[in-house]
This record gives sequence, structure tokens and C-alpha cells, in this order.
Amino acid sequence: MGDMTNSSADDPPNADRSDREAARASMLARHRLIEAIIRNNEAQLRNDSARGGAEIEMHCALRDARSPNSGDEAAADVERLTARFKALQDEHDRLVAEREWLNASLLEFDDGPQGAGTHYRSGNA
Repeated sequence: MGDMTNSSADDPPNADRSDREAARASMLARHRLIEAIIRNNEAQLRNDSARGGAEIEMHCALRDARSPNSGDEAAADVERLTARFKALQDEHDRLVAEREWLNASLLEFDDGPQGAGTHYRSGNA
């Protein structure tokens, strides 16, 4: 059986090796982007859960603060929980922006010179 590479007699002897190394580097770079997207997804899920809990706590504290017998402690709870919810919302916004950047980077990578025509989808990607 003949050689299965795309090299010709005119190609330098190391062309196949450098092509393989470039393809491997490209694959690893794409893999790192996908891993970053997965980590971002995990962080977003944790943040969604934490924000949901903080929102419930904040609404309970607001309800408690409206009761006629509430004191300074109830107001302090509202303030603390509102700040916590805002911090979680800010983190959510940061994660969404990061995810958009990662998605755009992956699209650019797949459409760019290092990715165009050199990757094959398995149907699971």
C-alpha cells in the first residue's frame, strides 16, 4: 500500500511532521477553549443556584423588615442580602460576558486559518 500522506516529492522531508504538529497544536488549542466553556458552564450553574437562594433569602428579609415589630437587625439583613444578591448578579454578568467571548473565540477558531477545513465533526460536538 502506498503512502497515505499528502506530501509530494517536492515537499520538504519534515513537511508531514510539521503539518501533524500544527494540527496537534490546533487541536489542543481548540480543546482548551472547550474546557474553558465547560468550566464557565459549571460556574454559571453554581451562580444560578446561589442567586436563586440569595433572592429567596432577600425576599424573606424584605418581608420580615416590613413587619411592625422589625428592628435594626431586619434592616441590616436586607442590606446584607441585597449586597450579596448584587454581587452574585455581577458575577453572573461577568460569566455571561466570558461565555460570549469564549463562544466567539471558538467560532473564530473554527472559521480561521488554523481551523478551517482541518477539523471533522463527529456529530457529538
